[in-house]
Amino acid sequence: MRSIDLDLLVDIAQEVEKEDPIDWDRLSVGKEQAYKMIATSVLEQFDKEEYNEEDKVILLSTITKLLVENMLLNIKILSLTNNQDKTE
Repeated sequence: MRSIDLDLLVDIAQEVEKEDPIDWDRLSVGKEQAYKMIATSVLEQFDKEEYNEEDKVILLSTITKLLVENMLLNIKILSLTNNQDKTE
């Protein structure tokens, strides 16, 4: 794998966020800081010249876990929003 630029990774991730924006005002960490911190961690783990089968399984299982976690959090948010709408 070629060396991936941290800023490029952050820019692409933030572009994806435009479709599903995060309410950064509610968080104690800034948007740029959060993206750079997580992107740095991902690059440290996965920026290799070659992947063996174990690396691929770890990479794919990590992506799967994050997508499931994201789905569950979105369901929870929708549920809370729906409950608030019913009480108003």
